[in-house]
Amino acid sequence: YLKHILDNIDKFELEFFKKELKDDKKNEFRRTIKSDLRQTYFHAIESFFEIFFALNPKDKKVLDDENILFNLTNSNWKDNYKKIKEIAENDKALDFLDEEIKALNKQVTIGNYIFYLGIFNHDKYPDLKKSIDDSIDAIKYGVSIIAKEFTSRDEYNAYKHGLRIIPAVSKLMLADAETMEVKFEWDLTDSMSFYTPTKNPDELTVVTKLFDCERDYQMTLFCSNLISHMMFY
Repeated sequence: YLKHILDNIDKFELEFFKKELKDDKKNEFRRTIKSDLRQTYFHAIESFFEIFFALNPKDKKVLDDENILFNLTNSNWKDNYKKIKEIAENDKALDFLDEEIKALNKQVTIGNYIFYLGIFNHDKYPDLKKSIDDSIDAIKYGVSIIAKEFTSRDEYNAYKHGLRIIPAVSKLMLADAETMEVKFEWDLTDSMSFYTPTKNPDELTVVTKLFDCERDYQMTLFCSNLISHMMFY
């Protein structure tokens, strides 16, 4: 929905505001939608990991899919944040997906169990196991990326807690110190800024990030597809 609005901003400004907006208001509208898309991506990451950890059979005595809603409701988000941080910082953290367990009377990898439950006919279809293994390798690569992005949650928290995201910087320039002649200039109008704490409790830092809406959109779809695979099968 948000991507569709961005791609058809003129149509939706008339639908939502019943008039054509001035340029500054139109830019505010566009920036708000981009920010919502960005935060939806963070929310999709968080949703994926919650379900991923709830379904993960590693270190569990029994497979417990039937109590998924109970386990999600009682999940320890602090522990899950630590697990996400481990995945972000340790290249080997997802290697457990290659370990084997017994599920539905079949010996399969944990990755196969979580993302392709029931597709276990490896004996009948020899190429199937290789295809699934290749897919799990790609999933591990993608999950490590979203873990790294989620561990830096200042931006996400700034949006969730008090709407601390602000439009602050329009451009960045490097100039000659003596003549003040501008040597390099970057356009930062398509960006948002947010405050982050520092080691000094009396000081804050402002961080500015450019939007990359197409990437946010595609990565949100990636998270959505992972969730779909876990829940559908």
